[in-house]
Amino acid sequence: MKSHKEKIDELITLERDNNLLNHILTSLFNRGETIAEKNLSEYIVWTRNYWVGTFYPIFILNFNENDEIKNIKTELSLNGKLWAIILGGLILSFFVFALIIPMIKDFEYLDFTALIVLGVFGLLAFGIYWVFRKIYFNETMNLMNDLKIAVGIETKENIDKIENEKNEWTIKMTLFRLFAYPFSIFIILISIYAVYTGTYLRSGLGIALGVGYLYSDIKTIQKKRKKTKANTS
Repeated sequence: MKSHKEKIDELITLERDNNLLNHILTSLFNRGETIAEKNLSEYIVWTRNYWVGTFYPIFILNFNENDEIKNIKTELSLNGKLWAIILGGLILSFFVFALIIPMIKDFEYLDFTALIVLGVFGLLAFGIYWVFRKIYFNETMNLMNDLKIAVGIETKENIDKIENEKNEWTIKMTLFRLFAYPFSIFIILISIYAVYTGTYLRSGLGIALGVGYLYSDIKTIQKKRKKTKANTS
């Protein structure tokens, strides 16, 4: 019988070191590949799919003396961390230099309109963060489940059972969707409008973000609904 490590070896299509350059190359050229840095008692495995793009997770697998998995940790890829810092810096710079500093300079003329603008942009930034965070954690969980099934730690039936038992309509999830769905649609519409102004890169990112969240969340709900009907019929 094959060990966990041997089963993972069969999944790996490329071997690379876990460094920034290789993660940049993965983001550009290696969508769908299963890539790993192999060490004696530890593998670092990653793959880039369509929805998470640059912000994909890496899986750090620790093995025991029998080459069986004893621990799995996840974290954002190095390229994802780099872009998180860059985007965070750009958003912070925009708030400071385009909104906050002009408000301070014209403080004596400050009115509620300026505060509303600041609040809207703050809400927009917060919403983008939460929507993307939701997509990232959903995809990380999906990839984790695929890995566990592939090596035999879990079965698809057991994972499906656990997922189906989760209530998708708790008060917390319902309130989140009441905010996230309209916000995602707003992002999509604004991005489509921005295409006509020539801001293609930001428009593409906005559309991908909004559609990505709506698709992944609705897909999860529909999947659970179908399985619930199948189990009760």
